[in-house]
Amino acid sequence: MLVEVIGSKRELENVEPFRVEQLLWGTESIPETYGYLGFVPDEGFYLKMVCEEKDPLRTYVNVLDPVYKDSAMEAFFQFETNGDVQGDGVYLNFEVNANGALLAEHGSGRTYRTFFAKEELEAFACSARLEEERWSISLHIPLRILDGVYGPLHLGRGSRFTCNFYKISESEEIEHYASCFPIRSEIPNFHMPEYFGEAVIGER
Repeated sequence: MLVEVIGSKRELENVEPFRVEQLLWGTESIPETYGYLGFVPDEGFYLKMVCEEKDPLRTYVNVLDPVYKDSAMEAFFQFETNGDVQGDGVYLNFEVNANGALLAEHGSGRTYRTFFAKEELEAFACSARLEEERWSISLHIPLRILDGVYGPLHLGRGSRFTCNFYKISESEEIEHYASCFPIRSEIPNFHMPEYFGEAVIGER
């Protein structure tokens, strides 16, 4: 996956979109889901995800709520540490519903994850836009926060990392799971960095 260098977040939708099309764990269909990820040097990543879903389930309204029980879109990232693509196993998860409620954590496994601090959550500038036939989320991931988790990453052109993007609801009436990169697991679990796809920062 190429993550294009852009001049500012205003250029984000000019990049090649990624698509969430891998249906998982008995899911037969999902609303069309896609997104844009761009990198602004010395600033960080900008992400927008779009779901062509009318009237999505949106119960939760507070930061760190379990939005995966609503209709949610998610982005997971893992960065190199000292040249080791797995580092110490730490990866980040960002999960957002159509109310713009953000669940964001980091850690090396599905349990015992660490919530981001209040000022970090604010820096992500998470927002959602609800339209008649679709909804979208927008997020900023500052380099300073990544460096705070991993130590200095020196991200720029040619840097590599891994990631995956998801569409989910764990609510029984609309339960569904889909990913950008395939996951080979018998039970529903997005917290599997061994199935993240490789991404590289550069120009198209």
